[in-house]
Amino acid sequence: MEYFKSQLDSLNNQWTHEPEKMMHLRNSALEQFLQMGLPNKHWEDWQFTDFSPFDKTKFRISSADDVKDIDKYHTQSFTDSFSIIILNGHYQPQLSHVPNGVTIRTLFDVFIKDEKVGLSYSEENPFIALNTSLMNCGLVVDVSDGIQIDKPIHYQFISTGIKDNIMNHPRLLIRLGENSSTEIIEHYKGESTSLYWNNCVTVCELGKNGELHHTRIQEDTGYHTGNMEYHLQNDARLNTLFFNSGTELYRGDVNINFNGQNASAELNGLSLLNNNQHMDMRIIVDHAYPHCTSNQLFKYILDNKSTGVFNGRVIVQKDSQKTDSSQSNKNLLLSKSSSMNSNPQLEIYADDVRCSHGSTTGQLDEEVLYYLRSRGIDAVMAQQLMVEGFAGELLVNIKNEKTITYLSNKLTSWLKSLENG
Repeated sequence: MEYFKSQLDSLNNQWTHEPEKMMHLRNSALEQFLQMGLPNKHWEDWQFTDFSPFDKTKFRISSADDVKDIDKYHTQSFTDSFSIIILNGHYQPQLSHVPNGVTIRTLFDVFIKDEKVGLSYSEENPFIALNTSLMNCGLVVDVSDGIQIDKPIHYQFISTGIKDNIMNHPRLLIRLGENSSTEIIEHYKGESTSLYWNNCVTVCELGKNGELHHTRIQEDTGYHTGNMEYHLQNDARLNTLFFNSGTELYRGDVNINFNGQNASAELNGLSLLNNNQHMDMRIIVDHAYPHCTSNQLFKYILDNKSTGVFNGRVIVQKDSQKTDSSQSNKNLLLSKSSSMNSNPQLEIYADDVRCSHGSTTGQLDEEVLYYLRSRGIDAVMAQQLMVEGFAGELLVNIKNEKTITYLSNKLTSWLKSLENG
């Protein structure tokens, strides 16, 4: 654990221009992280994931030397979208483009003006504390009041050309003004054969009557820990999809906080696991105001010796009447060696609510397979059609057609890799 302190010392030596207040925040967060340590099997919400690999590999903070020959890297954004490019932990403003009504600033620029940017660290999550201490890439994306953006903003965090075991701790703050709407695609992708670790924190604040469509695509090839936090004011509307594929070890924490009445949140997730991959998601939805709605649908598709974890909790606070909430986790095992741990939960402290939750785990239906085979479809194609149908329910909720096409192609390619493997 001591090597984390050495990385903070290295960061402080590189960024001597930081204000004393920020340096104090970093040191306090690291102290909190060292006191907590990495999660272990005795922590109830973390018991199904082994985090010891984060301590066994001595990751170093990415430096400016890790960004060379920028032109050779693939940074193509989706067609008809705006772009924000982060390359090996370094923001590339010359490659980025956002519409009028949207401003991008670094966290340092915002912090130097002493603005409130939500840099506090969680006492329950050591990875947030570590991110606060070692954050080496921080951006604030502000959408002005009343702005309606008709094309998505594609945020790309690219890890490529890495020769060492590097780590990045990006902090992304998205703030939507009142009566504004936008779609943001938060995309992490790796093109490196060296082991790396991205420890990410994203905070989204939706103003009154704000609408956010947020697709988070995680395609890292190393380790990935992600913490996503949403705050919804009156009449705010949130629609999300969390797409996970490729990483060796993944832990994602999602926290939804209703800070006003008549707000709604649609949460969807699709995780594709193969080989010895492990993906762990924890979802907490806190209904603290009445007349709010939340719906969750998370699906896992697992093959070979992969393992998955879903830990979801919906909390309905006292006096949060007329809450309407549903939670569903469905898992498809393509191999007898794969396994899934699912734990949906409800905590209800109000009387007039409508809440439901459930979980199913199983294999492909043999009767459906037989039916498709009897219609002249070979076994491989029949399985592919069934898996695509299982996942397709989630993709149709995405607003942007280009995003649907991209993820559909990713799913098809993943299924073909299973066939070839």
